[in-house]
Amino acid sequence: MGKTERLRRASNSLFLQLLLSFLAILVPLISFFFFSFTLLNNHATDEVIKYNTLSMNKTIDKYENHFNHIRNIGLDLLLDEKLETLNRPTVDYLNARALMRTINGYLSHKEIAVQNILIYLKKSNFVISGDRGVRADELFSKYYKSDSYPPSFWTKQFTGSGSLSILPASDFKEKAGSVMSAKGRFIPVVVRNNFFPDYQVIVMLDENLMLQEFHDSPDEPFLMFAASGLQLAADNVSDKELQSVPRTTSTSHTSFVKKDGIYYFHKTGSITGIRYMRIVPDNLISAQISQVNTILLTLLILFAAVSVCAAWFFTKRFHNPVKSIMRSIQQLNAPSPRSESSIHEFKYIHDQVRQLVETSNTTHHADARKNSLLRYYAFLNKIKNINVKDQEYYDFNVQEPYRLLLFQLQFTPRFSREIDADEGKASLFVREYLDTHLKEHVETQTIQLEQDLILSLVIGGQVQEEPPAFLTSLKAVFDLDQRYWSMTIGVGNLYRSSADLTRAYEQVQSIMEYRKLGGAAQILTSADAPPDYQAVMSGLQEQELQANLSAGNEDAVLRLIAKVLGVMDKKGATANQFYDFAESIVQLSAKTASSMQLDLLGYKGYLTSLGKLRCSCTMQELQSYLTSLLTYVIGRIHEKKAEKDNIITFVKSYTEQHYQHDITLDILSDKLGISASYLSTYFKTKTGMNFIDYINNYRIELAKSLLKADDMRIQDVALQVGYQNINSFNRMFKKISGVTPSEFRKQQYLIEG
Repeated sequence: MGKTERLRRASNSLFLQLLLSFLAILVPLISFFFFSFTLLNNHATDEVIKYNTLSMNKTIDKYENHFNHIRNIGLDLLLDEKLETLNRPTVDYLNARALMRTINGYLSHKEIAVQNILIYLKKSNFVISGDRGVRADELFSKYYKSDSYPPSFWTKQFTGSGSLSILPASDFKEKAGSVMSAKGRFIPVVVRNNFFPDYQVIVMLDENLMLQEFHDSPDEPFLMFAASGLQLAADNVSDKELQSVPRTTSTSHTSFVKKDGIYYFHKTGSITGIRYMRIVPDNLISAQISQVNTILLTLLILFAAVSVCAAWFFTKRFHNPVKSIMRSIQQLNAPSPRSESSIHEFKYIHDQVRQLVETSNTTHHADARKNSLLRYYAFLNKIKNINVKDQEYYDFNVQEPYRLLLFQLQFTPRFSREIDADEGKASLFVREYLDTHLKEHVETQTIQLEQDLILSLVIGGQVQEEPPAFLTSLKAVFDLDQRYWSMTIGVGNLYRSSADLTRAYEQVQSIMEYRKLGGAAQILTSADAPPDYQAVMSGLQEQELQANLSAGNEDAVLRLIAKVLGVMDKKGATANQFYDFAESIVQLSAKTASSMQLDLLGYKGYLTSLGKLRCSCTMQELQSYLTSLLTYVIGRIHEKKAEKDNIITFVKSYTEQHYQHDITLDILSDKLGISASYLSTYFKTKTGMNFIDYINNYRIELAKSLLKADDMRIQDVALQVGYQNINSFNRMFKKISGVTPSEFRKQQYLIEG
């Protein structure tokens, strides 16, 4: 092969063309990256100044929002109604303690950087803080002593102007005996309200915490000045830098001044009027620009290197499989005729793959698999009466007499405890076993409808028996493992036309409703008598069960459950009727747990631990399930009732002794020494019902007891239980009991015979 031919073949190589294509895409990207780097480098200084300006604005916004938040806290405290009771010669210590709790609520938020909040009461010369309440002269000379702020200074603040005064930071000390210890460096903030000239709130802001929380660049010098020019706070500022700070005109916009190689960024806060200043040396900005240039140049070189390597890597990665395919095809086939494609690899692959596709045939195994699936879905569509497109190609026809057998598999709790397999895999195993067993006796088509439902269509001479004899041996096999599952076999009637498949399926489904509780396998046919038992519990039994469950009467509840289950068993109730009854008991227990404010998470966890209700195969297992659940709920009810509460106990005791008289929240709250609103909220939280509803329910229950005796008039009963108006009594009695007093008395006569 000549040199020219080798060069031509190399230029047409897939590898070379892929590599050149990748590089052609990367060259514009690298060029754009280089152009961007050059442009950004020319504007680096402006960008760094812009960055510092934005950073300064962000820091100032944090401080301004924080000072505004502090003012709002102070104004909220000044509006507290308890201040009026404290600004007197004699201090109301109960309200003082409540106010201290309010202050500590604010102090619990560490992010506001507040060391303490002081409420100064002018008339009583008393100060309340988060940790104490003392006289003002004692507080400012002992606990918050400062050379800059003597006690007389804080008295003068009552005559200050404006609602917010931010004072310069100062070192505060605390005196314990003769020892003076440092308390911290704080920025005092005084909050006033012209409508309340006798109160002021002093918020001690921790300077160090504020600088750490709000300053984005903690290593750079930072200053705060009042509108008067007085320095409020400083961070990382030397005396020399402080002396060289230029005089700037107050402005709400961020600007900067360059002096002696130093940038001074400054801005005046729109809320507080504080002038903020950040000091950035010119050499720092130059270092930042140099750092940006270094990073950009490094990224450019790195991007170029990674791009070339990636192009080489992906080209090789794509080309190697193509080479492998070519090598394999060359071993199996003769060389292909020449193609007009310029890339000889693609030309070769195209010719060889086309030849393989044209000569390949579908195997007999694939045909058998396809036909089996078509028959499966045709059978399913037929019994479900589902019409599909091209129905004639997917129709399912039966030419001989047939029956439908429906198998329902019910797993016991023991299965999940002892068998290391899930129910889905076990159901698949049972289906395969059924299919194998049935094929030994008859022709069959078996499908799985649900995880626990398996349907078989059986054809042959043995299916005409009632029931087919081969089901007896199948029942014996399943009875061997009844500790793990229970099998119910529904045997449909004999049919002769495939047009009756849907009706046959509906008929065998109805037979499954005859299933009874029991661990042994059951064979059900249409000859079995349908259940005639309908009612489970009477209305009076339901009321009795609900009342005993709410009262926590365990013996009465379990006795009633056992009685109902016994009646159902005697009357021949089906398994579904047993399960429906049990599910109604579960719903009742959940409703009771919710209404009595029991631990619902604990209840749900316990219910989950009991397992699935419908896994109970026998009446004994079902009764054990309900007994465990109800015993748990009643135990929680007893625990709930055993909880003692002095306030609730007093309210109930007072109600029992004075229900004939007027009982209000004001009367009880006055006796307890708490507010009426607090008592109302507390009672609702602890008992789950409103105070007035409790009073009315108590009186109506007493009225029911009195109405059972026929020697009292309804008017006398109303007066006896505390209702002065007979119409109010009748309305409340019907609202709670559902019937009027006279109707209730008639019902009692009927019940007593």
